[in-house]
Amino acid sequence: MNHETDSQQSDSQQTDSQQTGSQQTDFQQTSSGQADSRRTRDDDRSLVVVIGAGAIGTSIACRLIREHERVLLVDPLAPGNGTSFGNAGHISTESIFPLASPATIRDVPKLMFGKNAPLHLRREYFWQIAPWLLRFAWASRPSRFRAGVKAMQSLLARARDAMEELCADERLAELLHTRGHMVLAESKRSWRELENRRRLLERHGIESIWLDAVDTMAHAPFLREDFTGALFFPNSGHIGDPHGLCARLHERFADAGGESLRSRIHSIEPLDAGGFVLTGSSGKVAARKLVLAAGAWSAPLARQLGLVMPLETERGYHLTATGVGSISGVPVESQDRKTIMTPMDMGLRITGFVEFGGLDLPGNPQRWAELRRHFGELAPAVQAESFREWMGFRPSLPDHLPVIGEAPANPDAICAFGHQHLGLTLSAVTAEIVADLAAGRKTPIDLTPFRPDRF
Repeated sequence: MNHETDSQQSDSQQTDSQQTGSQQTDFQQTSSGQADSRRTRDDDRSLVVVIGAGAIGTSIACRLIREHERVLLVDPLAPGNGTSFGNAGHISTESIFPLASPATIRDVPKLMFGKNAPLHLRREYFWQIAPWLLRFAWASRPSRFRAGVKAMQSLLARARDAMEELCADERLAELLHTRGHMVLAESKRSWRELENRRRLLERHGIESIWLDAVDTMAHAPFLREDFTGALFFPNSGHIGDPHGLCARLHERFADAGGESLRSRIHSIEPLDAGGFVLTGSSGKVAARKLVLAAGAWSAPLARQLGLVMPLETERGYHLTATGVGSISGVPVESQDRKTIMTPMDMGLRITGFVEFGGLDLPGNPQRWAELRRHFGELAPAVQAESFREWMGFRPSLPDHLPVIGEAPANPDAICAFGHQHLGLTLSAVTAEIVADLAAGRKTPIDLTPFRPDRF
């Protein structure tokens, strides 16, 4: 088999202003080549700028362009080429339990040092991550965990419907598959854990069904044939091409008159008269409203809005087996391995691991080797022409709740980042909420648990 690498490119290499299928914004230049906010066009003052072109940002841009005269989407990478490029594609509507939990604290030794350990901490990053880990432990106490479950359930309750509506509105329904997913257990201990999980989810209104061996294979024929059963979640789904979803949402955004710019925004300057001047690698632009959806890169910009965010990155890895022909079935999560395999348009993808290592350290080849082993043990009959490797950065806060809401110091700035493992799952419902905030409408859920100033 050939071996291909499809690693995420450094954002610092993608700062040109080349456009991809959308209109380009004109920046006003002084004779010295610097943009001057005093000379911006009158219609720039009505501009809504969305920073970040991942699943969250492109979904928001598509919603906003239907309601606002001008919307600009800004990112140093092409739409969907960052963290959203490599996720599992899973619409994980059952993930109501924040990772910050008493169970996680209790199981840290097993998660880090047990067989198939899914949690890794890069030694050279320990002192940098230590304050965040202490805040994570504090957020894991029972009272905070119970509040987090309630908050996540309120947000996830509409996640699949919102995704279905977004895909239908943008004529992308064929990318969304709503056939559910299933969870395997390969040991007696994991079967007990999975049954406990089923009962707990049932108490929160999450439906699941035990499958026998025959139905397990019918739902995922790519698996090896000796699995005795699985727990099936019928109300979840998956996207067959997460990068393709972002790219095609961007096309719809451009068709509706949206503008895009390849640029890394470095500074945000609030104006006394209202609005902002944003300075980036391609100049300056004035904006009436701002949506910060830059994922793991959001904290420095949030700080300029008066928000100190303990935002960290959970590095995730994937392998995508290509040249495997048509792979049918639903996503398969492994209770033992803490991985998920998803049939995608380009092949069969396996994702997994939580690695704390920040934004700058290179990927660890051992993680890809472990994924290769898991792939071979779960689906030994699948013969791939090549495996594409990738690593991305999940933006995570200590309580494992996203930040969604207006900046207290300036309500014209709306935050929408920190969605940790659920960026794709929550992208469409977050877009609905942001559109309501931008229009001054009441939001359908209480945003208090997600408020930007909770830290």
